[in-house]
Amino acid sequence: MSTIVTIAGSPSVNSSTDALLSYVSRRITGAGHTVLPVVIRDLPAQALLSADVNDSAIAEAVEAVDAADAVVVVSPVYKAAYSGLLKVFLDLLPQRAFRGKAVLPLVTGGSPAHVLAVDYALRPVLTSLGADHVGQGWFVLSSHIRVYPDGGVLIDPASAGPVAEVTENFLAALARHSPVQLPPGPRRVSPVAGDPDLSVLYVEPGDPELAPLLDDLSVEYTTRYGRVSAYTQLTEVPVTDFLPPDGAFLVLTENGETVAGGAIRRYDDATAEVKRVWTSSRHRRRGLGRRLMAELERAALDLGYRRIHLTTGPRQPEATKLYLASGYQARFDVTADPETIGPLAFAKELVPGAGLADWEQPEREPETVGAGR
Repeated sequence: MSTIVTIAGSPSVNSSTDALLSYVSRRITGAGHTVLPVVIRDLPAQALLSADVNDSAIAEAVEAVDAADAVVVVSPVYKAAYSGLLKVFLDLLPQRAFRGKAVLPLVTGGSPAHVLAVDYALRPVLTSLGADHVGQGWFVLSSHIRVYPDGGVLIDPASAGPVAEVTENFLAALARHSPVQLPPGPRRVSPVAGDPDLSVLYVEPGDPELAPLLDDLSVEYTTRYGRVSAYTQLTEVPVTDFLPPDGAFLVLTENGETVAGGAIRRYDDATAEVKRVWTSSRHRRRGLGRRLMAELERAALDLGYRRIHLTTGPRQPEATKLYLASGYQARFDVTADPETIGPLAFAKELVPGAGLADWEQPEREPETVGAGR
């Protein structure tokens, strides 16, 4: 695997730019690569401004860039260009510092007016430094990035999907493979369980088909909740809970690629609990979530369950929208701030008359992250 240096060009601590970089870094490490961060604002100011490459901290940063296999450069936009802090650092690098390396540029800004900053301001200087491949890059609105006091990060799906895609293409270029291509057009799938447009596979924990699902969930949970826990490690329940006759793990595949997946386990004698709901970041907004829920409901019926219970975390708004759109009843105040509630519970009757209105949820340990995508 490769060593990738990330160059953070924001002068501010706890900025949206740094939050974006933390998300991308988790995706990179999740793919098995090593990330070495260079945070420019932490370098000695006098040595940086005077381009003193003999300073030990400056020399270490320059050496890290030289030894890296690839580079990720992230900066906020100021005056229609990348930050002065980043410019000062790039100016002290050798002329061909990026020779033979793949580079991924990412930029954050407060207005769509700055969307061309990647191509017209940052890309030319990266090319002039000899980059072997400069990835497509992406501009992310600062308003699309929410940073929580505990370090959690929530990125609007409108930006999270493209950022995940350009990151995957960057890693593909690094591996000297062709970039991953999305299916042409927004081809939606059937919401009907059993429709032949997708393959539905029932798998066991540990099956290679689950790797994309579990790896991506770990990245998402760690990013959004800002810490490692049993939930981010996906070990909060025994994997044996997902085995028949009490549970099932299924994935949806398209052209041999795992595009969505989820699981059910026993909650009580009449109720299945949904866990591990996931849709590939490259295939969202195609109706895969609705289709997945339909397949999970059919699996629950086949196992004899009459209703479904699930919870999702407060920082997973797209999951909340999915469950409401799929006919699930929110068992919490939907007008309240989700952060004041904690785990958000939903339920749905699979068999009319299953008694959802009168059903009392059994007491469980408090959860931070539930079934959300």
